[in-house]
Amino acid sequence: MKKVYAGVLLGMTMAFGSAAQADEEVTFYAANSEDAIQTVLDVARKLEPELKVNVVTASTGTLLQRIRAESQAPQADVFWSSGFGTLADYTELMQPVQASAELPVPTALNGPDHLWAGSNVHVVVLMTNASQLDGDAPKGWEDLLSGRYRGRIAFGDPTASSSAYLQLFGIYKKYGEEGVRKLAENVVVTGGSSSVYRGVANAEYPLGITIEYAAYRYVAGGQQDIALIYPQEGTFLSPEGLFMVKGAPHPEAADKLYAVLTSAEFQQAILESSYRRPVRSDIDLKSVSSLPNLDQIEVFELDQKEAGEQREQLIKMWKNALSSAQ
Repeated sequence: MKKVYAGVLLGMTMAFGSAAQADEEVTFYAANSEDAIQTVLDVARKLEPELKVNVVTASTGTLLQRIRAESQAPQADVFWSSGFGTLADYTELMQPVQASAELPVPTALNGPDHLWAGSNVHVVVLMTNASQLDGDAPKGWEDLLSGRYRGRIAFGDPTASSSAYLQLFGIYKKYGEEGVRKLAENVVVTGGSSSVYRGVANAEYPLGITIEYAAYRYVAGGQQDIALIYPQEGTFLSPEGLFMVKGAPHPEAADKLYAVLTSAEFQQAILESSYRRPVRSDIDLKSVSSLPNLDQIEVFELDQKEAGEQREQLIKMWKNALSSAQ
């Protein structure tokens, strides 16, 4: 779906920056929620008022495949966003942006050779609904894999969700093929990643493996039954990134939108609006949330490049494990 968004997301064609010239148009492929996209546009209007943003929305996989299909005659200028493990499979579609090297972002939260820039980092958490647990909350991964919560754990579909794939990859790296088998035996695959946190919030499931910002929204909203657990054995980080499309039809405007998405103004705004943890080191997380700083969380380090390289093999292993578990 292609839209030109302005002011509010109304599903109609509108231009913001009425004096925009043709070279100030930019085509933005966005695999994000409407409120997140609106935050981009609000900040873009402030920082680059002459920029006209044509937004194309779809799932991560759909947009990346579309960019690949259009590679001989690119239509997109900028893509946002996907997990690093998924982005690593599409490097031939990316135009390096040297300016990303100057950002106050840890090296591990940017792509190799300036091919993509980190936009935010997700922390994997266990989301619980106390009304369904009777005080029997897990402390970590081993509790989830033990069989104690079999059939009560919501989990996204790693064949379709980049965050669910990262969670699966983390389990595989920490517990091997046996961990993948146990995960398949104990979880309920719910589909998209949003169905996990919504399902737990709605008391359809007592537990879910999800991403921090999505679960924390319910805590911040006052839903007292909801809690976030950071697995005691170490959790996984899932950084997300954006890239400029190689052969982008509007390179100057693409540079401007890229700068908006990597700016402190945008990352502060997305933190305030949706609690997405920024990658920039110059933003104070505690200013708008009670989320712990990363140095307070036990992290099991993952190689994002390896995650991309092993995707096909691991998805096959996962499908076999699911089939055996049924």
